[in-house]
Amino acid sequence: MNMRIASAKDAPILTSLMHAAFQAAVPPSSALSETVEDVATQLAEGREQAAICWEDDHPAGMVRFQWKADSLYFFRLSVDPSRQGRGIGRSIIRWLEAWAAQNGKAALTCRVRMEMEANMRLYRSEGFVVTQEEIVQREGTTGIPTAHMRKTIGN
Repeated sequence: MNMRIASAKDAPILTSLMHAAFQAAVPPSSALSETVEDVATQLAEGREQAAICWEDDHPAGMVRFQWKADSLYFFRLSVDPSRQGRGIGRSIIRWLEAWAAQNGKAALTCRVRMEMEANMRLYRSEGFVVTQEEIVQREGTTGIPTAHMRKTIGN
């Protein structure tokens, strides 16, 4: 596996991986409403960055992220469904940790739907702790229980 920083021209790959990974979420994830143009604009305007995990010259996973005061906040971590269960998500998290430490950040942070038990287990196994719980209100739902998670890292 090989990680590389993505650019706006990679938005079609990022969006395709994200849509495939979030397709099964119930209720549907807001990730599914994001377009190639949305992602390209975010990257081109510097509001976020992204990285793609390549496996055998194929995009296997991706993550989008933002630099915060003391942390790297990541979101939309996505693994190609046909490649899940092979450690790609874990590899992306470890790459993020190294990238954050290399850039002088003290922590990784993210938000996770609490009903996504496999994701919660993965983050906990990588040293993340829940720092806050909230119910995200979205039209057509009774609210989505979400955990804010943080992992302190060494610099």
